[in-house]
Amino acid sequence: CIKPVRDNQSRSSDTINGHIFHTKSYDEGRSVQCSGVTLVAQTSSKSAGNNNPMVENKTYYGAITEILELDYKHKGNIALFKCEWVDNRVQDKWIKVDKLGTTNVNLKHLFNTGSKLSDEPFILASQAVQVYYVEDPSDNGWSAVIETKPRDFYDMAKVQTESSDHESEHVQCPDFGGSNITPDQTYVSPVRSDIDGIIVNATEKRKKNNGKRKRK
Repeated sequence: CIKPVRDNQSRSSDTINGHIFHTKSYDEGRSVQCSGVTLVAQTSSKSAGNNNPMVENKTYYGAITEILELDYKHKGNIALFKCEWVDNRVQDKWIKVDKLGTTNVNLKHLFNTGSKLSDEPFILASQAVQVYYVEDPSDNGWSAVIETKPRDFYDMAKVQTESSDHESEHVQCPDFGGSNITPDQTYVSPVRSDIDGIIVNATEKRKKNNGKRKRK
């Protein structure tokens, strides 16, 4: 295991995969919520009377409490999210799906917050899917989970640091709606070629005035 070349850098905001992520404390008092995350992970468990471990997918919902960046010098940087997670150890207790298919979570019942040595609060930032929580005014502590979509984001700073051999990987072409129109075909000439032009004699007015200026 290779250690980072220097101490971890902690920050309150970072941009990953077109999403802007904030820590929970940084979100406080802001109109935009960017600290909610979800993650699907494989877990293994044993049932009574069966010693063979069962592998299943479990969905985790939580909020970012800290953003860390590990610097491995020429090997690159790795961003980590430290999160507090809604308790999902008992199915359909603090994470429920209603009749309309909306996932609801109780943010007052958390675990893996990092307060215990056995907790595992860290995830790779690249694994996180951003969500935001809409509080249910009729049910204290419960919130609906809404998954966000990345904005039309283009990180120019990262492109400039890449070599020219990889520039084509960062170019985002405009979407023309799946038609056969190419960018060159969208140009419209300011001169019409489908009708005859009108010829104007520029010297006609000068002859009528006999070269004299009109007095005011």
